[in-house]
Amino acid sequence: MKRATSLTWGCALGVVAAGCGGDGRESSDESGPILTTLTQAGTDAPPDDDDDGPDLLDLGGGGTADDGVAEGSNDCDPSPTNATLKGTVYAPNLQIPISGALVYVGTTDPEPVPDGVYCATCVGVPCDAQFVLTNPDGSFELPVSAGAGQKLIVQKGEFLRVSDIDLVEGPNTVLPMQSSLPGEWNPAEGMWIPRVAVVNTFNDSIFNILAKIGMAEVDGSGALIQGSERFDLLDQPSGGALLDDLDAMRQYHIIFIPCMSQVGMGNLTELRMLNIRQWVAEGGKFYVTDWANEYVYETFPTYQTLHDQNFDPDLGYYDSNGMVVDPDLLAWLEALPPALKDIGGGHPNLLSLPSVTLIDNWSGIDAIPPVITQDDMGNDVDVGHHKWVQGPCESCDPVGTDRPMTISADYGCGRLMFSTYHTDEGAHAGLTPQELILLYIILEIGVCHDVPPPPPPPVG
Repeated sequence: MKRATSLTWGCALGVVAAGCGGDGRESSDESGPILTTLTQAGTDAPPDDDDDGPDLLDLGGGGTADDGVAEGSNDCDPSPTNATLKGTVYAPNLQIPISGALVYVGTTDPEPVPDGVYCATCVGVPCDAQFVLTNPDGSFELPVSAGAGQKLIVQKGEFLRVSDIDLVEGPNTVLPMQSSLPGEWNPAEGMWIPRVAVVNTFNDSIFNILAKIGMAEVDGSGALIQGSERFDLLDQPSGGALLDDLDAMRQYHIIFIPCMSQVGMGNLTELRMLNIRQWVAEGGKFYVTDWANEYVYETFPTYQTLHDQNFDPDLGYYDSNGMVVDPDLLAWLEALPPALKDIGGGHPNLLSLPSVTLIDNWSGIDAIPPVITQDDMGNDVDVGHHKWVQGPCESCDPVGTDRPMTISADYGCGRLMFSTYHTDEGAHAGLTPQELILLYIILEIGVCHDVPPPPPPPVG
């Protein structure tokens, strides 16, 4: 059976735990272990009850996520531990540490990631498993039970790796090749990644970022080597055709519509808006950047107001001295190794956190109001945008007022995201701050809901 547990707001901060049942209550399912990760990336966390650290998961019996071992209920205790497992979870490129990833050791395989869009509500890890969440620097130390023929499971969102592992009494160290997120969809080898479609635009070449984090190969300049990608790179007509076909969209977990995608995809029709809403409501993650903004403000009109959207929200270029306002994103950026904080070459760096320079902004956001819908108990739920980064808009009136610049929100089982700036500005070695922020959000938006999400709010 699975261990029945309860959760505090720690579930809402991009972490993972046992017992997030699909109905939001304790699970008594005897059918075997199922595993997902969880967060409410689209909502602001309430303040901590005290000031001695972040809220943690209540795992039943007094355990918390930083204990490394989940305290079981009376009828289900984890196995006694006589060993430790240490390591670090990295992105698929084995260079970028991953914060808040689930690491656990058990004796059975987890449920695989569905091959296509799905509603990710959270369920428990196996009853007798020990688990831990990685620190902001990606490191973990997990109390475990020694023995051969066990399973090491590492997961963040739709990135899932399952490896066979033998553990001896005392300390054990796992190599990054075994403890890091995978870079390909290969269930036969215990690897799952998100199914991704990205429209090909030179103006905001998000495909280069996906390649550099390990989902493809890159050349010496930091550019995608086309043909090596483990995602679908679509030309603009094909991107438009995808949005015309709901069944085709359902093949994907994430769809990226970068700046200038709109030029070659044709008009944003009512059919496309209906398809996008339906796909997101079913669990899809929809990411749009700057001048492709109509795909957000016309499709989800109650979620945000863009500057001059009644006339022309496509603004002139500006850079911004932004501020990272999400505490978990900030903790991760602060914990990155020096080589990732400053790649040189005149690019912005992370040496003045929480301040960060965000270049090539082309849109502005005037407001992100509450968006209220009701859960199945009739309670009001705000599914409106969460603000990750803010900064002044030099192309807006008034100039200099801090505005949201990177935002995400819930819509049914899925999420929508928008950035006012290009996330990638052509080929270059290394990852700039805004590219690293994109990686963090890709991982956070993929994690599951700790309670069943409410139905989508009315469109208008």
